[in-house]
Amino acid sequence: MKQYTIGVDYGTDSARALLVDASSGAILASAVSPYSRWAEGRWCDLLSQQFRQHPLDYIECLETVLREVVAACPDPAAIRAIAVDTTGSTVCFTDREGMPLSLRKDFAEDPDAMFILWKDHTGTAEAEEFTSAGARHEPNYICQSGNHYSAECTWAKVLHVLRTNEAVRREAWAFVDGCDFVTNLLTGCRSFDDMKWGHCIPGAKQLWNKDWGGYPPEWFFEEVDPLLVPVLRRIPNVNYASSNAAGTLCSEWAEKLGLSTSVVVGVGNCDAHSGAVGAGVRPGTAVLNLGTSACYMAVMPVEEMKGHFIDGLFGQSEGTILEGYMGYETGLSAFGDIFAWFKRLTGRPLDELAAEASGIALRDDLPLATDFFNGRRAPNPSNIVTANIAGLRITTGPAEIYRALVEAAAFGSKACIDQYLDGGIRIDKMIAVGGIAKKSPFVMQMLCDVFGRPVEVSECSDACALGAAVHAAVAAGLYPSVLAAEDAMCHGAYATYAPDAQRHEFYLRRYARYQGLAQFIL
Repeated sequence: MKQYTIGVDYGTDSARALLVDASSGAILASAVSPYSRWAEGRWCDLLSQQFRQHPLDYIECLETVLREVVAACPDPAAIRAIAVDTTGSTVCFTDREGMPLSLRKDFAEDPDAMFILWKDHTGTAEAEEFTSAGARHEPNYICQSGNHYSAECTWAKVLHVLRTNEAVRREAWAFVDGCDFVTNLLTGCRSFDDMKWGHCIPGAKQLWNKDWGGYPPEWFFEEVDPLLVPVLRRIPNVNYASSNAAGTLCSEWAEKLGLSTSVVVGVGNCDAHSGAVGAGVRPGTAVLNLGTSACYMAVMPVEEMKGHFIDGLFGQSEGTILEGYMGYETGLSAFGDIFAWFKRLTGRPLDELAAEASGIALRDDLPLATDFFNGRRAPNPSNIVTANIAGLRITTGPAEIYRALVEAAAFGSKACIDQYLDGGIRIDKMIAVGGIAKKSPFVMQMLCDVFGRPVEVSECSDACALGAAVHAAVAAGLYPSVLAAEDAMCHGAYATYAPDAQRHEFYLRRYARYQGLAQFIL
């Protein structure tokens, strides 16, 4: 008898769902739904780096994609489980039942009552305060963020809104991350006492560590700002791996979708970490998730790395990617966003620019760029550093600039991978996932040549949603572990890029100049 699982992935611009055969990983159906309000640019302010999303976008897209894949299922009664991942940390203030304040009429147009997207940097000053507070104590409670807290992480966003919006501060009971909100929606959970929060976001973005009993002590948060203490007391201090069940489908959603209330709903997860699972992550395998930003994930045995935190590394926590392993996350705050910006600026298709750029001869005097268009995620997070382009001439054309931008993204990626290697993280194989990995041979070859290593491209175009489907299968008891489910359900390589030795030597020289340029602008 066939058994199916559904993985739902919330990206920056849209939600997508996959219907997956749990025995083989074969994808039977997929659906994508863009966020309509987000597409209009509502409640965003580019100059202040404010990026907000309305929960109605999430709810409406969830129903759309789930209805579509369920309708395509040969036997909906054989759907065993659903699991969700979302961008992280994307956080929202809620009422006592865990519902976003922006679902109330009085907050329906208030950006601070909506989901604060991962790339929102309005909490930059607050992030610096957390970094400073961590440095004053032993243990440094910011160690899992490499002793540098980022505005992309939860507490900086929470504190910024609590300080600047009196109405939200007065009415908010607590907060919830996107993956937990959607999971609670599907299970019908309306009590913080009953919620099964995923471990991924608390461990990677919220300073949670089981070795100090969960979150840092209250006095630490009070030292940063006493406004944090009430919400700290109200959020769960216990969380669960994504291989666990959060509950079953509530009657409301079962009726909407034509499914049984016995369908298991898995604990929520971060999209990049889910993508690592969808690509088959394990010790020695680094997964490069190439999307609007870039997230590079790796895992190591706990016994080899326990208590060893790498300074300046964006995220490092036990069990965040694979239960029982140390999980590591690094990457670029802007990747695809850089190329999308240049496309808007020039009005030129990227494949056309790539074709021209690939024909440019390698020269030392080519334009050189840095990749910090949305700040720097790693090494050493900085949300205030900006990008630049050097070496421009009156004869410089769009293709040369595009080439410099792709090269800068590759150099930023090399800095992240080198930090892994220098920190003792083993990388024997690299697998790329995400739309760019399949759509842009030019970008992939540049990465490969800069790394000086082969890079595989996953067969699955939607590795994050596949990872959620894998977790759903384990939560439903179809497999004893995530690694066992990966072996059965994850796809092989679509292509493998091999580095060119001559180009690699050229890029090593350019990389040294990139490092000097990056240091100059700090």
